[in-house]
Amino acid sequence: MGYGLHKFVGKVDPNLICSICVGVLEKAVTTICGHSFCEDCLDKWLDRPQARSCPSCRSHVLKVDLIPVHALRGIVDGLSVHCDNSENGCEMVMKLEKHQVHLESCPYGMVECKACHSEVKRLDLVDHHEECTVLQSLAAKMKGELANDPTTESLYTLIAELKIDLQNTKSKLFESENEVSRVGRQLKRMKLRMQIDDDLEYDPEWDPDYSYGYSPSSIAHLSSIIAKYLLNKPYYVDRNRVFNAVKRCHDYYHSYASYYQDVHMLLATAYASNWFTENQRSNFECWLNNLTRQRFLR
Repeated sequence: MGYGLHKFVGKVDPNLICSICVGVLEKAVTTICGHSFCEDCLDKWLDRPQARSCPSCRSHVLKVDLIPVHALRGIVDGLSVHCDNSENGCEMVMKLEKHQVHLESCPYGMVECKACHSEVKRLDLVDHHEECTVLQSLAAKMKGELANDPTTESLYTLIAELKIDLQNTKSKLFESENEVSRVGRQLKRMKLRMQIDDDLEYDPEWDPDYSYGYSPSSIAHLSSIIAKYLLNKPYYVDRNRVFNAVKRCHDYYHSYASYYQDVHMLLATAYASNWFTENQRSNFECWLNNLTRQRFLR
């Protein structure tokens, strides 16, 4: 089974999703047809009776043909994840590859009291031992049994040393809590930054590699993009590049009757937007006036 999407900080690349379990790839393997899945997921899929096909394209697949994809495994291991104990209060964020090591010492992990067998958070275990009725009962019993024992004094000395160790442990836990708080503040800043980045994602309608203005179909496409963000040009769109594209649309196609309306719409939209400089808008106004005159002369 893959890793649950809820574990990860931010969005996960769809290419890292196993199409069988719909989780993030765990121990990614690839088929001879080029599709990647979790190793366990694909093993179980191929173990089904008469199942010898790729889950994605149904090409013939055998277990002996599966190849570990170390590059994908490395990418997944490098993704940032939340601690599994986040519901208990842990706000730590770490690389997936370090997650298991963190869980072994996470202060918010649940551990068992060996005396009463109840489960408490690791950071509360010391306080729990002081209040545990089973431990208190055993301590009282031992105190009574050792009251007349000549070694009692040395035992009390040992207990005193243990109490000092206990205080040191509490101090370290307190420092850990401060570190968790610090990381929590960093996490909030990361979330805010990621939210801002999400808001600034490229609009799929804008193709930075497309040569706008060199085909009739690009006239309406360009007009649609400008109209969509009329008063707030996306940061990733270059003003001068768009202006040159509009100019090409006008120069190449304004004299064709079949494209007159499209060119007129593009110029009017560009003129109404906040995308361009005053000089560029003056050009749009001049071209619009020329189009209007040409229309009445026809």
